[in-house]
Amino acid sequence: MAIGGRSVFLTQQQKKERLADRMGILVDIWEADNNTALTYPHVEEALSAHGIHLSRTRWSYLINGTGSLVTDQELLKGIAEFVFAVPASYLCDLNSETPPEVEARMEFLVQMRKLKVKNFAARNLGATSPETLRTITRIIDASMNGEEGE
Repeated sequence: MAIGGRSVFLTQQQKKERLADRMGILVDIWEADNNTALTYPHVEEALSAHGIHLSRTRWSYLINGTGSLVTDQELLKGIAEFVFAVPASYLCDLNSETPPEVEARMEFLVQMRKLKVKNFAARNLGATSPETLRTITRIIDASMNGEEGE
């Protein structure tokens, strides 16, 4: 059986990896939005304000995909809603689709990272000819779009 082209039968390891991937995406988005690193104390504070406990070890399991699979639905729901402000299903149902707001933020983040690479290259190339800069820009764009270089 498949949902959205994905098997609904995941091994424990696949579940840990998928949950860690989703957590990583949410952390990246949160950090970009807040211009600071998301730390355990911030997460713990947001959850404890709603009566939800999260140990540092469990937080590590969640973001690294190691240790025991975190299946506590109240905890996952709390993290989704109170830390990342996304639908709980994104973390609670690992076969669910990516919510549109997360998809849009991911796409925006990718574009922002591309822009940073281009700006870095432009700052460090100094007095380079316009044609060379255009060529480098095309190469960067192709590379970031998964295309082969010329």
